[in-house]
Amino acid sequence: MSPDDHLDDLRDNGSFRGAVGALRRRWPIVVGVILACVLVAAYHSSKSAKVYKATSNVAFQSGTLSQAALQASTGGGLEPQREANTEVLIAHSSEVAEGVRKQLHTSAPAGELLGEVQVEIAPTSDVLDFTASTGEPAFSARLANAFAEQYIAFRTKRELAGLSEAQEKLQAQINAAPAGSSERATLAQSQQRLSELRAIAGGGANVIGRASPPSGPSGTTLSSYLIIGLLVGIATAFLVVFILESLDRRVRAIEEFEREYRLPTLAVVPQTAFRQRRASARGESLEPYRMLRSALDFSAATHALDTVLVTSAGSGEGKTTVAIDFAHASALAGRRTVLLETDMRRPTVAKQFEIHVRDGLSAAIVGAPVADLLIEPLPDLPSLRVLPAGRLPHNPAELLGTPRMAELIKELLESSDTIIIDSPPLNPVADAQVLLNNSSIHGAVVVARIDSTTREEVRRARAILDRHPVKAVGLVITGVRSGGGYGYEYSYASTGEQVSTAELSRPAVKAGRQRLRT
Repeated sequence: MSPDDHLDDLRDNGSFRGAVGALRRRWPIVVGVILACVLVAAYHSSKSAKVYKATSNVAFQSGTLSQAALQASTGGGLEPQREANTEVLIAHSSEVAEGVRKQLHTSAPAGELLGEVQVEIAPTSDVLDFTASTGEPAFSARLANAFAEQYIAFRTKRELAGLSEAQEKLQAQINAAPAGSSERATLAQSQQRLSELRAIAGGGANVIGRASPPSGPSGTTLSSYLIIGLLVGIATAFLVVFILESLDRRVRAIEEFEREYRLPTLAVVPQTAFRQRRASARGESLEPYRMLRSALDFSAATHALDTVLVTSAGSGEGKTTVAIDFAHASALAGRRTVLLETDMRRPTVAKQFEIHVRDGLSAAIVGAPVADLLIEPLPDLPSLRVLPAGRLPHNPAELLGTPRMAELIKELLESSDTIIIDSPPLNPVADAQVLLNNSSIHGAVVVARIDSTTREEVRRARAILDRHPVKAVGLVITGVRSGGGYGYEYSYASTGEQVSTAELSRPAVKAGRQRLRT
């Protein structure tokens, strides 16, 4: 594919209208993906474990009692952040957790308790936050408070041990000092202060906020899960639609058909016009073909278009129905019209007209009189005659390429105004390509179906058309859905009755038949 082709595809599929159209076409997938994601989120919310968080707060002071009592300096002390980090490590240590295990009389190991508690330093303050997260709100509160209490107990024990060590050192210094000296007296005073501070050991850390059982679980709620599921579903649905649209090569816009075929659209046939399989029942949906007839009449001002070939890129695009209804509309306009079926592989004209034939075009090509093979499928419309395909030969392409085929078309044109040829599709077989070399055919009309024909099929068909002398004059687009802006509905007056042209001509036909009987 060339870079220009990629640009064209992006222009069609990347526009806002193209995106809206893609979502409209694939709305069941979009709804299904979003609903699935929401349900998965709801299920995950129902199965996820409920976590209850409780937090206690402890304020602490820097330094030790022994340093305060001795009025000693640690050489500038620790940095504030480093000292706070040290307190966090102490509070979340295995020694503190072991004390909590004994206080709560739980069989859980200390490591498990540590995993359920998080210790953090409060911003810009000397406060430790103990947050316990468990599946029971009461136990979360007890665990957070126990960690706070055991942290204070550990600090108290550490401070008492520091005081005892300092007292022992002072006592050794006192014993070494001369009796009655001032140094001995000073050391004795320091020892006395240490003894007094033992009573307030642990006062440097206090619980300033006790944890209470939380009223509800923390973390993501059901509504949050549903919102997340909805957002993920929308994103996933857009991704799925984008992938499907990228892989889908079908043409979805009339403008794209015109650009790929390099041909104008002569008529647009809505999908509702194909509901009736019988040709006689489609008499009230011929308005698109009247427009097609008018467009061809305008083109005939520059060159003759008495013989028109109707073809398509592939099968299933509605070319036979278009050829039949176009012939019907032409005959209703008073033109002597012949519908010539050249599709001798899958003929359907006889089936749509509900007529039974044995011989047809195949017999006429090998020498049978064509006048004896023509059929008037609609009794009330004698200006329409049909030459079905007849018996199916084993070599249709060779049969259509004989000189007799051109002579047959000229012979039919002598007794008719318009010949409409229902041709096989261009891409699958060579039959239509043989007809495009026939000098008796004045022009071709290409039928293309929305949401059916692929870009590759269109480009192959356009290449075939470029290689043959019979030129395509325009497109007939089929399969357009209602509401697409190409409807042909028209409301009749409520006091009148809708009557077809064929019905209007019935009295005259019947009168003529009565005169023939008399």
